[in-house]
Amino acid sequence: MNLTELEVAAGRLLEEQKRLKTIESELEVLSQEIKQDPKRNEKDQAFYALIGLDWSDPGHQDRAATLRKEREDVLKSIREVHEQMLGGLSSGSLVVPLDPTPIAGAGSFTFRFRSGATFPKSVEELSAMLGISAPLRLGDVTISDDRVVVAESDEYFAKKKLVDAFEDLRKAVKRKLS
Repeated sequence: MNLTELEVAAGRLLEEQKRLKTIESELEVLSQEIKQDPKRNEKDQAFYALIGLDWSDPGHQDRAATLRKEREDVLKSIREVHEQMLGGLSSGSLVVPLDPTPIAGAGSFTFRFRSGATFPKSVEELSAMLGISAPLRLGDVTISDDRVVVAESDEYFAKKKLVDAFEDLRKAVKRKLS
């Protein structure tokens, strides 16, 4: 898996999580309405009979069943994307499209993503997965959505620390799986 695929999966995961919150909110409101249905339906039936029109059930139960089904589908989708991300991250075959030539700074090297790419959703999801705040700090390596900064004054050791940090990240994700 490369970081671009991870970004797409993370975006899908975030969208599905938003969708789940919306569904759960609707279900909460609907459950309150369902509690009121017996009293309301009795009064509505009497009112409609009084005015000479046919009364129809508002369909709260049907809507609740539809939302519960939709909720299960979203939960399944979230599990699938989450497993895809965890599998890709823990496999050891993650490709991070960094520019091979870092920018030297005062005691650090900055590695930018090629073509000016950014990966905000990936970093956000990784931070949530690992329970640490973004940007991700792994020892002397800081991974943000648009660059990786390594606190090291020698380029060779900076690259070594970078590789080690991503290996530590892979191991942390693998521990999450087990």
